[in-house]
Amino acid sequence: MRITAEDFKAYGANVLKSFEEYAAKQPGFYPVANNYEGVRVSFRDEKVTGWMLLRMSLHDPLMPLNIETDTKGGVKVILECLMLFLGKQKQLDITSLI
Repeated sequence: MRITAEDFKAYGANVLKSFEEYAAKQPGFYPVANNYEGVRVSFRDEKVTGWMLLRMSLHDPLMPLNIETDTKGGVKVILECLMLFLGKQKQLDITSLI
């Protein structure tokens, strides 16, 4: 996802911090402690089992999002959960996810 903010590093760091706080409060989200790449969350409930990683690109105004699951249709389930948060980030272009 492209960051449109002029100071993309500061904006991206704020998104990661906000997402970490958001994920800690969501049922079925299990944040993984001490992940130095970004914010990694595991999912384990009746709908989906899998994980996602939201991180900053080192050099470009991008936030890569990786999602993996063994559950059929699980990527869509996880993405729907994430869109509640990502849709509120005004300077994060999420059109590639829609």
